[in-house]
Amino acid sequence: MYLELVASLAYGIFYAAAIQYIPVVLRRLGASSELLALYTAQTYLGSILTSLSIVLMRRRRPKNFVILCWLVSRSLFMLFALVSQVHWLLVVTAFFWLLETFPSPGYTRIIQVIYPERVRGQILGVVRLGMVAAMIVATPLAGWALDVIGYRVLFPLAGLVGAGAMAVFNQLHVDEGPLPPRETRSIASLWQIVRTNRAFALHLLSFAIYGMGGLLGYPLYAIVQVDRLQLSYTTIGLLGIGQSVAWLVGFLVWGRLVDSRGGLPVLRINQLISVIVPLAYVFATDGWMLIPAFFVQGLINAGVDIGLISTCIQLADKDRVVEYAAVQATVVGLRGMITPFLGAALLRLGMVDTTVFALGAALIFVSWLILLPVRGTPATLQNLPQRRVLRARWPLRWRFPRQ
Repeated sequence: MYLELVASLAYGIFYAAAIQYIPVVLRRLGASSELLALYTAQTYLGSILTSLSIVLMRRRRPKNFVILCWLVSRSLFMLFALVSQVHWLLVVTAFFWLLETFPSPGYTRIIQVIYPERVRGQILGVVRLGMVAAMIVATPLAGWALDVIGYRVLFPLAGLVGAGAMAVFNQLHVDEGPLPPRETRSIASLWQIVRTNRAFALHLLSFAIYGMGGLLGYPLYAIVQVDRLQLSYTTIGLLGIGQSVAWLVGFLVWGRLVDSRGGLPVLRINQLISVIVPLAYVFATDGWMLIPAFFVQGLINAGVDIGLISTCIQLADKDRVVEYAAVQATVVGLRGMITPFLGAALLRLGMVDTTVFALGAALIFVSWLILLPVRGTPATLQNLPQRRVLRARWPLRWRFPRQ
């Protein structure tokens, strides 16, 4: 946990100083709504190909595979020092997102192996706290730096920090014993999971519709921020602080709820409150009216992060978690690649952005209704009487249940 916590601190700086500002940088360089939709779709490029990563990992250790992909992806940010045109920026970000999300099933497997199941949610919350704490500090500084020195200096520096996190992550001891058997010999065989596990299939359907609702208007958020509200990088950075604080609080709350109730209730709550985000953009006439959207976005960033991993492990066959994670990531990737273009197309057809946001909110609510009947009993509840609460003392002295 300490090792991943340090790596998360570095990733938080990388995210705050670079990733979260990419859509605004693109818009200020003249990117159209279609190009912003293209960038949003890129963030799911690696997810579509995660099924292929399972085949590649059949005879490889997940940790080595994950580290290689992440090291290369984050090092690509140093190319931003040489790039000043929108189209070339999109080329670099395409390769970044391809490699950054491609090994996600391997990371899910690592989490399953290194953390005890009874406190996994809380440990994940603690690790993510480090990331968000770094973001709270780095976000306003990054906004100021973008106004003063520009992205061509800041983004490469952030990329170095992100790549440096891999030196720490590499020290993790992931003891899988002998390489676990992988039943997956081809991509097509993965889809048997959907046909045989009804609860998992409903979860995938719900999360796909939820993602469509959230992403339908996402490429338009930067347009509202820059064109309608005329926000500076510094103002967006200040709003980002509120989002990061909510993100931090979310990890504290959702981590405990995952351990006591499982991942499914966490996903349900987060899907329901997500409706607030697009609705805030419907009514925003001033930058500060986006505070509810940024705050809720922080909560759901934490909730979906922990809840999605925990739900996948909860609903999966114990020995096939990697395969289940690959199917889940592929579905997430498919709706992520398609939906942003639908929002831009609706805008081209004459639909106003507020209507697109309202439609997205409606889809999110439908996804919540679909997830309601899905049931799954987390193994943590079976051992609840023996479970002791994860405690923290300053400075960072953690107590865990004895194994």
